[in-house]
Amino acid sequence: MPMRWKNSLFVRIHARVRDDERGFSLLETVIAITVIFGSLITLALSASTGFRYVGIGREQQAANQVANQLMEQTRGLAFSKIQRGMQASELSTDPNLVTACAGDPTGTYRLLDCTGEKVVSTNLNCPTATTDCSVPIVPSSGTVGQAEDYPVDYTWHSYVTNNCPVVIEGACEAISPYRVTIIVTWEGAGTSADGVQGVTIQSLFHSPGGCINSSTHPFAAPCQPFYYGQAIAPSGEIEVSGSVGAVDFQSGTIILTGVETTMQVEQVSQVQSSWTQSQTNLTTSSGTTALPTAASFGATAVDSDPSATTPNYQVSPVDPGEGSNQVTAGGDNNVQVQNAAGDAGEAISATAAGGTNACPPVPPASTQESDLQPCGGAKVQQAGVSRIVAYLYQDLDADDVADLELGETTLASVGPASVPTTVFTDRELVSDEDGNIENSASRTLGTVSIGGLPEFVPAPAGWGTSFLELTGYSDAVATAAGTSAADPTTSIAGTLSYWSGGGYSTVDLGATPEYSLSNLEFIHVADVADANGVPHQIQIRIATVDSISMGSVPATSESSEGCPAGGCTTEARATVGSPIIGSLTYELWIDGVQIVDTRIDVSLGTLSSKSIYGPTPEAG
Repeated sequence: MPMRWKNSLFVRIHARVRDDERGFSLLETVIAITVIFGSLITLALSASTGFRYVGIGREQQAANQVANQLMEQTRGLAFSKIQRGMQASELSTDPNLVTACAGDPTGTYRLLDCTGEKVVSTNLNCPTATTDCSVPIVPSSGTVGQAEDYPVDYTWHSYVTNNCPVVIEGACEAISPYRVTIIVTWEGAGTSADGVQGVTIQSLFHSPGGCINSSTHPFAAPCQPFYYGQAIAPSGEIEVSGSVGAVDFQSGTIILTGVETTMQVEQVSQVQSSWTQSQTNLTTSSGTTALPTAASFGATAVDSDPSATTPNYQVSPVDPGEGSNQVTAGGDNNVQVQNAAGDAGEAISATAAGGTNACPPVPPASTQESDLQPCGGAKVQQAGVSRIVAYLYQDLDADDVADLELGETTLASVGPASVPTTVFTDRELVSDEDGNIENSASRTLGTVSIGGLPEFVPAPAGWGTSFLELTGYSDAVATAAGTSAADPTTSIAGTLSYWSGGGYSTVDLGATPEYSLSNLEFIHVADVADANGVPHQIQIRIATVDSISMGSVPATSESSEGCPAGGCTTEARATVGSPIIGSLTYELWIDGVQIVDTRIDVSLGTLSSKSIYGPTPEAG
């Protein structure tokens, strides 16, 4: 082949090779980009869908946490609060309740629809009456949200339902438990048409019949024995009322020290103890003033209920006070109502006594409890004299020359006590038995004097300090109830003296505790000279209105059916009545003109102890 032709073929082949190196065409590029873009969109849609479902899961998980937290709060409520149900005023506006269902009485609400259970409700007053509030049942709705670190805002509603809350023979086939339903809703990443999602949880609540007590058995649990104890040494009173010359006086009152303690034990323990300080009141036309005006009463209260806000141990010491001398005057006479400072003592309550939770005050017990059982006690001791005194000074002429001074007249007084007055309540364990509750009270009074003579009026031969006097008085009571309880006891010591004409007669209260004295009367006439030496006749009359006596002194115990094998004491009581109860008159004349016309009422209170034991009931 000629060389010219060979060169021409080579050129054509080379040209074709160079044309193939020019790359993709425009159409090929567009197709490639379209494929890549479609793949990226698919990946984005897949990622966004995944993120959305992660958000749904997160919101739903938080909603379940809210619902479970509310249900746990409900489980912590006393069963009595579940029984009373919802606040009736909330029902008509709740979106999940229906009413006017066929066959239902007017005002009946059901949950979700007419096939749902009946809603339990009570006329409550929350939040105005804070004791009615028991979240999450009352109120039964609320919101939580992003402010509490939740992913979205949640709205919750709670419901208590029961088709047969009151079991009456023949009305229900069985005891129906209460159902609590918690519904939590929110608007978030959901796919529902309205964007609202929700979770619902339910729980049944039931407490055995025979163990239900709203204060001592608030939780559903096995039946347990019940104990109640109370010991009281009350604040006695002596009141003088009437008129003293031109003095602006209506009455004066001496209030003695007092203590009290109470205990209840079943599923939870509750103990309260208190003291009352000695004080005086004076009433005039302007009203009544009481001294000391502050810290005259103190109390402690403890509770082992974990849902309660009260502490497990509390101490309240007696404020010693500052004393007082209240005076009201008229003319040259006056009346003074006096009280001394320095009272001492304390009140203690403990749900588990021992260690740093010392109980009771010492005394009443010689040693303190260390068994980690409930205990309560109080003591108080009057430190000085409380008295009501009239000071009599008569101006017999306008020149203040013929003055007649009779001086200080003690109408009533109570001296300091030698030892404290005490009360004590305690839960005592007994091996292999339910055990006991033990209570005691002891009282000590200072000298009580009623009806003294004016200091400048000559007294009859043999006269002491007053018409009626109680000295060396003390008493005590003790009770116990349970499976090995001791018998109740009482004890009394002291002497009552009263003027009986030529001298004093006495009553030994230890030997004759239930005395009664009638028609006691003392009339005394004497002359007292005025500033000019002129004698004036003074006549004084002190007498009982009806009689004076001492209250009854019973000590009883009893058992009932249901005691464990071997017997038990289900209730025991012991009391000692007021050592003086009654009224006397105190009257005084000067030359036939009555200056003093008063009545003295005495009631020193009844010392008491009560113990109750309820054997373990059978569950209903």
